Amino acid sequence: MSVEIKMCGITSAADALAAVGVGAHMLGLNFYEASPRCISVERAQEIAAVLAGRAKLVGIFVNMNVSLVLHTARTVSLDAVQLHGSESREECEAVATEFPVIRALKVDATFSTAQAAEFAGCTGLLLDTACAGHGGSGASFDWSSVDWAGVRAAVPASKLFLAGGLHAGNVAEAIAVAHPDVVDVCSGGEMEKGIKSVERMREFVAAVRAAEGQER
Repeated sequence: MSVEIKMCGITSAADALAAVGVGAHMLGLNFYEASPRCISVERAQEIAAVLAGRAKLVGIFVNMNVSLVLHTARTVSLDAVQLHGSESREECEAVATEFPVIRALKVDATFSTAQAAEFAGCTGLLLDTACAGHGGSGASFDWSSVDWAGVRAAVPASKLFLAGGLHAGNVAEAIAVAHPDVVDVCSGGEMEKGIKSVERMREFVAAVRAAEGQER
C-alpha cells in the first residue's frame, strides 16, 4: 500500500484545495491556541465545506477538555482527532467513542515501546520531535533511535504516522528507516508559518512517491 500523506497546519480553503490537488490524503486543522497555525471553528467549517470530502480532515488538539474536543469535532465534521499533548489513555478512549483518535507522542530520551503500547487502542500513533510548541517546530528527530519493529508490535492495529521536520529533501530517508503508513508534513510544505507553498507541497509528494519506488 502507498504511503499516505498528511499536510498539517492548513489555515485556508485555498491551501486545503492546493494540498489535495497535489496529492494529500489528509489535512490537519490546528485548534491549539498557542500555535501560529491555529484556526477558528468557523474557518475550519469553511475549509470542510469547500473540500466536500475530498480528503480526510484531522483536528489537532493539545490538552483540551474532552467535551470541548468532541464539540469542535462534531461542529466541523472532522474525520479524526489528533491528541498532541499529555492526554491520557482514558481521554483517548473517551474521544474514540465518537471519532478515530491519532495519539501523538514525542520522541525524546523517555520514549519507549511501552509508552506506545499504552495507546494501542488508538486508530493511529504519531511520532514527532520533542519540542515546547507541541509540533510544527520544523526539526526532525533521530529516526534510527527508535525501535520501529518494536513500536509496530506494540500497536499492531494502529496506523503509524511519522512527523517532525519532514521535507522533500529528507522524507525518502525517513521512509526507508521507519516504513510509516503516513508521513506528516507541516513546515516542510510552507513558504511561511501557516501559509502553504504549492511548489514545496508538490515536491514533497513527488519525493514520497519516488521513495516508494525505491522501496519496492
